[in-house]
Amino acid sequence: MPNNKWDEENIENLLKDFPAIKDERPKEEVFKRLQKTERPHKKSKNWVPLLVAALAFITFGVLLASMLGQSSDESAYDMSGSEGEGAEESTAESGDANSAATEDSGGAESESAATESSEEADSEEGSDSFNAMESAAGPPEITLNEEQLEGISLFTVGLTENAIVIPVSFVIWEDRLVEDFGTADVDAVELYNRYAAELDEEALGFDEYHPYSGTIDATAEGVQHELPAAHEYDMASAAMSVYFNSLAATFSDASEISIVDESGNAANFDQVGQVQAIQPGITNIAYYSYSTADTERYLVPGYDMPHENVSAALEAMKSSPNDLYESVVPQDLEYSVSENDRTVTVEFTEPVDFNSYEYREAVFLIEGMVLTADSFGKELMIANTVDTNWNKYDFTKPLPVPAGINVKEYNY
Repeated sequence: MPNNKWDEENIENLLKDFPAIKDERPKEEVFKRLQKTERPHKKSKNWVPLLVAALAFITFGVLLASMLGQSSDESAYDMSGSEGEGAEESTAESGDANSAATEDSGGAESESAATESSEEADSEEGSDSFNAMESAAGPPEITLNEEQLEGISLFTVGLTENAIVIPVSFVIWEDRLVEDFGTADVDAVELYNRYAAELDEEALGFDEYHPYSGTIDATAEGVQHELPAAHEYDMASAAMSVYFNSLAATFSDASEISIVDESGNAANFDQVGQVQAIQPGITNIAYYSYSTADTERYLVPGYDMPHENVSAALEAMKSSPNDLYESVVPQDLEYSVSENDRTVTVEFTEPVDFNSYEYREAVFLIEGMVLTADSFGKELMIANTVDTNWNKYDFTKPLPVPAGINVKEYNY
């Protein structure tokens, strides 16, 4: 075997003697050849046919079960009463067995639940008036009377949508007032300045309107709203109407509401000139219902639609005055109206059973009439009802005027 000794120098010289390799093809040709090169196909997944078959089998099973269930229901319908009673007894025995089986295991949980229930009862002591809003009969109260306000206060605000003002009364627990103010004796101005900014009006289905621009203060005469130099309350007649009605609904108990500029002088509005102090009392109007965009219904005053007398207003309630307001009087209900110096009486043509109406519909009818009569300074009597007492209403005497309508609990 030849003893050829190679070193690095010999290898380097040999490599230099190799001819240079050149590709004379144009780059375009090389690129085209690469484009024509086929990529290997991915192997199809063999579980797809199996999945299709499984889905077909499941669908067939569901259809079959549905057909069998329907057939079983029809057979059960034709079975004798004795067989049905036997099935009920079997079910009852099964329920008793399950109850006995879980009695021991749930003992500790029941004791814990009882403790929590006791603690909740203690924390709710003194708030029975508001708890009565959620009766066993169904939905919570829509209005609250003075005697129902023990332990709570009402924060009433004139909310708005579509240029309609809707008075909404928020229930605030007195212990929260004590926490926020140090006392439960708080007036409407203090309530507004503390809580109005926290209201999420859009979440409630209304336009964002509160708090008012400027400042709200209590005065010896009532309430004063100091407007900033730039405000939009006088941009148009509709804007002014909403503004004035909202103030009247929010501060309904004030003697008067004055509107001033930053200098303390009566504000000047482009549409009306100098603004006089307004009287917040809602007078000579009828009440209707209004549904917001989220379809919740509210009891509302017919602002800016005065009537000559209470009889005319109560008669007007039978029909809707426009496309936004709805009548609170059911279509099948007829009544006559009579009045004297202090009282107005609505007598139904046929005896009315309020239990035959949806709860909110019945309350809107009663309270709408009460508030309409009150706007004329009169008490309301209702005559010719099936029951002399229904819900919290005693029809043997004049009905009380609610302290708040469209009641909601303040949860902010």
